[in-house]
Amino acid sequence: MPLSNDQRVALQRPAFGEPTLHIASPLAFDPEYDICFRHPGYRYPYNILLILPGLDHPNGGIYHQAALWACGIITNNEFQGWFTEDQEGHMRATTPLNGILTRRNYYFQVPGQHAGPHVIDPYPIVPSFEDWSFPHEQLPAAWKFDIPREAPHPTPRQSTLAEVVLSRDVRCRLTNHIEGTECAHLIPRNQSIWFQRNMMSQYGRLPRPGCDPVDNPRNVILLRSDIHSAFDYKRFAFIPKPEHAAVHSTESTADQLPLAYVTHIFNSPAPHELTALYHNVSLQHISGIAPEYLFARFAWTLFQHINIFLQAGVPRRLALYDAFAGSAEAGSDIMLSLKTCSAEQCRLMPLRSKSNSRKRKQDDAHFEDDGSVPRGRTRRCRADPLAASLVSSVGSNTTIDGSWNPVCSGGQSRDTDSSDVDVYDTDAS
Repeated sequence: MPLSNDQRVALQRPAFGEPTLHIASPLAFDPEYDICFRHPGYRYPYNILLILPGLDHPNGGIYHQAALWACGIITNNEFQGWFTEDQEGHMRATTPLNGILTRRNYYFQVPGQHAGPHVIDPYPIVPSFEDWSFPHEQLPAAWKFDIPREAPHPTPRQSTLAEVVLSRDVRCRLTNHIEGTECAHLIPRNQSIWFQRNMMSQYGRLPRPGCDPVDNPRNVILLRSDIHSAFDYKRFAFIPKPEHAAVHSTESTADQLPLAYVTHIFNSPAPHELTALYHNVSLQHISGIAPEYLFARFAWTLFQHINIFLQAGVPRRLALYDAFAGSAEAGSDIMLSLKTCSAEQCRLMPLRSKSNSRKRKQDDAHFEDDGSVPRGRTRRCRADPLAASLVSSVGSNTTIDGSWNPVCSGGQSRDTDSSDVDVYDTDAS
């Protein structure tokens, strides 16, 4: 529109006020409401398995199936378990599976196990993601609904992981923003050993020969950079939920389907902006993603909550990965060793995982450049013409995480992406 000679052009727009929330569907939640899931084989109060935030109900509560999946994962994939309101297992929770658990305490019972504080052999707990075995052919039914393998729009020929994911997703799959996006691994790159040991390559495809198996398009999703950071700090995962959930046992849930992948917040510190903005928000249309990788990411995010069980100062019966010992008792081909660990051994478990992470980080120092786009937060090596040419080949706004960056001539890439390091590792650069 043409302006007259005496009109002015505004060069100062007002500063933003409070961040805009999800206006179409605001979230009502109690940020202080946590739910304890307890092991019936240990005495109170040392029997807490997990404490999860109750963000699915305005007055506090969590989606029933999400809690069952969480407890099933840490009990060595015991997905036939159920919740009771008492330790002995007499008062089974009557909330529908597609409903909301609203009590403060539940006991997770598993088939064939006795309950009570004096049980001699309580069912074992997996203490870390590194010890966990992926449940091939046992994935919970809700996770099996089809995700289209191909994007709904034509995609050009691509040669790198960045190009494949960018052309497929185009925008952040959570916020729908197009600028400032990055490729985010579902199973992180620092879990490449776990990925290969658990034969996870069968669910994906590689963009070209010679790539690390964890670097396949079905294991990567496009996210805005700040969302990616929160994702790597284990703030949330993507899980399937129905559109509505019942609270009372008499309510029908037959009309709850179909399911959709939504953002579930597992860590909600003040001021709870991430929760208010994104908890239970459905993803944009997703394609080319393997549900098995989404489930593994859910597990990886979940294991941060197991420390309360390990740090209680009492012996624990654990299921540990052991490359030299199979576990007939566990009924698994993955090497597990069932051990009763002392309180001190349990206390040191997080340090054990941290040590493994540090070793992986050192190994990544020797990772060779694969010709993909550097991530936006990279501190670049001096005068790196290869990096510059890679940025210009796809676009400066396109970014990607982790060790896909070119490696500095002196050794390790100086990328600061948390997906490539243990975010709790104080030695991380």
